[in-house]
Amino acid sequence: MRRGALTVLVAVAALTAAGCTEVTGQATGPKGYETPTALCDVAIDPVLLKPLLIPGEEVAVARANAASGGTGCAVSVDGRQVLALENTAGPPALDYRATWKWQMPHGTAVGIGDEGRGTDTLVSAARKCAVGGQKVVFVSRAERFSTQGGDAAARKEALTRFMAAYFPAAQKVAACTV
Repeated sequence: MRRGALTVLVAVAALTAAGCTEVTGQATGPKGYETPTALCDVAIDPVLLKPLLIPGEEVAVARANAASGGTGCAVSVDGRQVLALENTAGPPALDYRATWKWQMPHGTAVGIGDEGRGTDTLVSAARKCAVGGQKVVFVSRAERFSTQGGDAAARKEALTRFMAAYFPAAQKVAACTV
């Protein structure tokens, strides 16, 4: 690719990312960028998010349509998506376990919510609650697209630690009361 065309593509990507960036507060991070302090309207501890990110110059958080119809956001570093979050409140009969079985066939139980399951790249949790007086099951998932940062066990531990803090905060934002 010619240098001029590459420069234009980089500029367009930067402008696109800037237009989608959700400014929700940041804390200084050691990787050359500011670490977000909120994702999907949920306050987070940047210390728990840092191990899930990759080195780079700029981190961006953008709203994303969740496949489940819920809310979602995507975290990218230098234009490369590294994390996706999704929160859904569905009917009490929602079969989230079926989704977990095909998404995480080798996943193991994690102690988050009423039930949780995880791998080194995907952790999801569910809790039955009420939203606006209606019984629902609240399901949250965090998917990591990078396998940088230690072995699989260390990556799973970092993602599980993040979700253990994120899930109750996301549940509160969704007005999901037990």
